[in-house]
Amino acid sequence: MNEWLVWLAMTSPAVGPAQTDTMPRRVAEAQIEAFNRRDLDGFMLLYAEDAVVAEFPSGKVLWQGKAAIRERYGSMFKAGNLPTVRVPSRVVDGVFVVDYEEWDAKPGEPGHATWMYEIRGGLIRRGWTVRM
Repeated sequence: MNEWLVWLAMTSPAVGPAQTDTMPRRVAEAQIEAFNRRDLDGFMLLYAEDAVVAEFPSGKVLWQGKAAIRERYGSMFKAGNLPTVRVPSRVVDGVFVVDYEEWDAKPGEPGHATWMYEIRGGLIRRGWTVRM
Protein backbone atom coordinates (compact mmCIF):
# COMPACT_ATOMS: atom_id res chain seq x y z
CA MET A 1 0.00 0.00 0.00
CA ASN A 2 2.77 2.43 0.93
CA GLU A 3 4.53 1.94 -2.45
CA TRP A 4 1.24 2.59 -4.22
CA LEU A 5 0.79 5.89 -2.35
CA VAL A 6 4.33 6.99 -3.26
CA TRP A 7 3.68 6.12 -6.91
CA LEU A 8 0.39 8.00 -6.87
CA ALA A 9 1.97 11.08 -5.29
CA MET A 10 4.89 11.05 -7.73
CA THR A 11 2.65 10.77 -10.79
CA SER A 12 0.06 13.28 -9.65
CA PRO A 13 0.19 16.46 -11.76
CA ALA A 14 -0.75 18.52 -8.70
CA VAL A 15 2.32 17.43 -6.76
CA GLY A 16 4.99 16.48 -9.31
CA PRO A 17 8.01 14.23 -8.91
CA ALA A 18 10.49 16.88 -7.74
CA GLN A 19 8.52 17.44 -4.54
CA THR A 20 7.93 13.81 -3.57
CA ASP A 21 10.86 11.77 -4.92
CA THR A 22 12.20 9.83 -1.94
CA MET A 23 14.37 7.35 -3.83
CA PRO A 24 17.88 7.25 -2.34
CA ARG A 25 19.54 8.17 -5.65
CA ARG A 26 17.36 11.25 -6.06
CA VAL A 27 17.87 12.34 -2.44
CA ALA A 28 21.66 12.11 -2.92
CA GLU A 29 21.39 14.12 -6.15
CA ALA A 30 19.20 16.74 -4.47
CA GLN A 31 21.73 17.10 -1.65
CA ILE A 32 24.58 17.84 -4.08
CA GLU A 33 22.35 20.27 -6.00
CA ALA A 34 21.42 22.14 -2.79
CA PHE A 35 25.08 22.20 -1.69
CA ASN A 36 26.16 23.67 -5.01
CA ARG A 37 23.43 26.35 -4.74
CA ARG A 38 24.47 27.03 -1.11
CA ASP A 39 20.81 26.46 -0.23
CA LEU A 40 21.05 25.60 3.46
CA ASP A 41 17.30 25.16 3.96
CA GLY A 42 16.99 22.89 0.92
CA PHE A 43 20.08 20.96 2.02
CA MET A 44 18.73 20.45 5.54
CA LEU A 45 15.30 19.30 4.32
CA LEU A 46 17.06 16.11 3.26
CA TYR A 47 18.32 15.20 6.76
CA ALA A 48 16.44 13.36 9.51
CA GLU A 49 16.19 15.11 12.90
CA ASP A 50 18.43 12.46 14.47
CA ALA A 51 20.88 12.14 11.56
CA VAL A 52 24.49 11.31 12.33
CA VAL A 53 27.57 12.15 10.26
CA ALA A 54 30.70 10.15 11.07
CA GLU A 55 34.11 9.19 9.75
CA PHE A 56 34.62 5.83 8.12
CA PRO A 57 36.15 3.45 9.09
CA SER A 58 36.82 4.84 12.58
CA GLY A 59 33.17 5.58 13.35
CA LYS A 60 34.14 8.88 15.01
CA VAL A 61 30.99 11.03 15.14
CA LEU A 62 31.53 14.41 13.50
CA TRP A 63 28.02 15.87 13.92
CA GLN A 64 24.98 14.41 15.62
CA GLY A 65 21.48 15.73 15.03
CA LYS A 66 20.06 18.06 12.46
CA ALA A 67 20.93 21.20 14.44
CA ALA A 68 24.64 20.30 14.57
CA ILE A 69 24.71 19.46 10.86
CA ARG A 70 22.95 22.76 10.07
CA GLU A 71 25.47 24.69 12.16
CA ARG A 72 28.42 23.06 10.38
CA TYR A 73 27.16 23.56 6.84
CA GLY A 74 25.71 26.98 7.62
CA SER A 75 29.14 28.23 8.66
CA MET A 76 30.69 26.68 5.54
CA PHE A 77 28.14 28.35 3.27
CA LYS A 78 28.58 31.73 4.98
CA ALA A 79 32.37 31.53 4.69
CA GLY A 80 32.01 31.33 0.92
CA ASN A 81 34.65 30.25 -1.59
CA LEU A 82 33.32 26.69 -1.69
CA PRO A 83 33.95 24.85 -4.93
CA THR A 84 31.24 23.29 -7.05
CA VAL A 85 31.05 19.57 -6.35
CA ARG A 86 30.76 17.01 -9.14
CA VAL A 87 29.82 13.34 -8.69
CA PRO A 88 31.41 11.35 -11.51
CA SER A 89 30.67 8.05 -9.77
CA ARG A 90 27.68 7.00 -7.68
CA VAL A 91 26.75 3.52 -6.47
CA VAL A 92 23.26 2.83 -5.14
CA ASP A 93 22.50 -0.40 -3.29
CA GLY A 94 19.06 -0.32 -1.71
CA VAL A 95 19.04 2.42 0.94
CA PHE A 96 22.80 3.02 0.66
CA VAL A 97 24.43 5.52 -1.69
CA VAL A 98 28.17 5.94 -2.18
CA ASP A 99 29.32 9.12 -3.93
CA TYR A 100 32.81 9.83 -5.20
CA GLU A 101 32.92 13.63 -5.22
CA GLU A 102 35.37 15.86 -7.08
CA TRP A 103 35.97 19.59 -7.15
CA ASP A 104 38.60 22.02 -8.38
CA ALA A 105 41.12 22.53 -5.57
CA LYS A 106 44.20 24.62 -5.01
CA PRO A 107 47.56 22.84 -5.42
CA GLY A 108 48.35 20.75 -2.36
CA GLU A 109 44.70 20.51 -1.26
CA PRO A 110 42.49 17.46 -1.76
CA GLY A 111 40.07 17.71 -4.65
CA HIS A 112 38.01 14.64 -3.94
CA ALA A 113 36.13 12.80 -1.20
CA THR A 114 34.08 9.66 -0.79
CA TRP A 115 30.77 9.93 1.05
CA MET A 116 28.35 7.17 1.98
CA TYR A 117 24.74 7.72 2.98
CA GLU A 118 21.93 5.66 4.45
CA ILE A 119 18.72 7.13 3.05
CA ARG A 120 15.34 5.92 4.28
CA GLY A 121 11.94 7.50 3.76
CA GLY A 122 13.46 10.30 1.68
CA LEU A 123 15.82 11.44 4.45
CA ILE A 124 19.51 11.00 5.11
CA ARG A 125 19.71 9.03 8.35
CA ARG A 126 23.48 8.48 8.47
CA GLY A 127 26.39 9.80 6.47
CA TRP A 128 30.02 8.72 6.52
CA THR A 129 33.07 10.39 5.04
CA VAL A 130 35.99 8.12 4.23
CA ARG A 131 39.09 9.23 6.10
CA MET A 132 42.21 7.09 6.17
